[in-house]
Amino acid sequence: MSSRSETSLKDTKYVPECLKWMLIAAAILIAIGAMNVYNATYYMNMAAGDGPYTHFLKHVGVLVLSLAIGGLVAWLPKGFIRGGAVMWVGFTLVLLLLVVVAGHRANGATRWIMLAGFSLQPSEVAKVTGLIWAASFLAKRIRKGEKITLVKRFFRPVFHFADRKKKENTFRSMIGYFLPLYGPLVMAILVLKQPDMGTAGMILLFPLLLYVLAGLPIFEIFLGVGVAVFTFVLLVIAEPYRMDRVVVLWDPFSYAANRGYQTVQSLIAVGSGGLFGQSVGEGMSKFLYLPEQYTDFAYAVFSQEFGFIGSVFVLILYLIFLLAGFAAARKLKETYAALLVYGLTMLISVQGIVNIAMVIGCFPVTGIPLPFISYGGSSLLMNIISVALIYGTTVQSLRETDLEERKRRIAQMEGRG
Repeated sequence: MSSRSETSLKDTKYVPECLKWMLIAAAILIAIGAMNVYNATYYMNMAAGDGPYTHFLKHVGVLVLSLAIGGLVAWLPKGFIRGGAVMWVGFTLVLLLLVVVAGHRANGATRWIMLAGFSLQPSEVAKVTGLIWAASFLAKRIRKGEKITLVKRFFRPVFHFADRKKKENTFRSMIGYFLPLYGPLVMAILVLKQPDMGTAGMILLFPLLLYVLAGLPIFEIFLGVGVAVFTFVLLVIAEPYRMDRVVVLWDPFSYAANRGYQTVQSLIAVGSGGLFGQSVGEGMSKFLYLPEQYTDFAYAVFSQEFGFIGSVFVLILYLIFLLAGFAAARKLKETYAALLVYGLTMLISVQGIVNIAMVIGCFPVTGIPLPFISYGGSSLLMNIISVALIYGTTVQSLRETDLEERKRRIAQMEGRG
């Protein structure tokens, strides 16, 4: 086999069936998303005096750009992605700081920055770069035979730099210590201040899940859960609007005229779809009855027009994506590759499940979009990049393992000769 064919991602020998199923599920979800954006926005656009296809054309434009970028990312060497883990976190922190000093405000939140005429939501970038960091960081610890721990390692830099006798206490050394450990935490805090508690939680949740997969002690797992629950309760109590969302969850119809309006309209939309739906274009929720009908509550519009059958079909697609991604990760012998594939698979699938739970009134209203379906350029871009990373990492890792195995067999044969 030539070196060119060995480095080609087109070699189907290294594309397992589970990965193909994952790509199929993602492709169908992307198609559903494009259709739903058109369906949920054309009346809104006309009511605003814009062309009926305004949002749809923007969505398609971002989709084409995202697919092109995703194709490039899939071809990037795995080592380049892994080696730049700290750099990716640093770059994301810069973007999040730009939101603080020059962010674009909309709907009471400052979450976007303008770049070359496009709006970018850095918190979506943080979800992915945090996972790249965690996979790289944990793989390095495992390779060195170190015990996976959060508590001791979290406080180690503080004591390390408190010792003024250490000659390596340079600025560069401090960056090397603090950024890998505290970068994701700082990213989450910056996102929390936008404010976006749901996304901040996601930025921390999935790297922590990778710690669990890497062998975090059971005591630290329970300690982490306790700290997370305590922090969640404090953050909810600290802001009245967050408390309202939790209270509304228990009985939204008692607050249908005010703080429970969005949840009630979502439930009405989903319930009125019946078994087979009201057919494409016939649902009433998109006629400005349901706020955010094309972003966070896109699933409600789809459910109304495609019914219970269509709703379950979308849920099954996310389940296929999850199981296929896990199956691909289990095939990988390289720790970094397996952890990254596990993390990115959970990132997309769990966000889908959380959004659906929110739409049907089983989870408080939060700013978690429905992957591939909700309107939003940053979310769509990073979801497609995530799929590209899963694909590229899996194929490259399987190829490398196969080549190493062949070299080992050749060496054994030569040794016998």
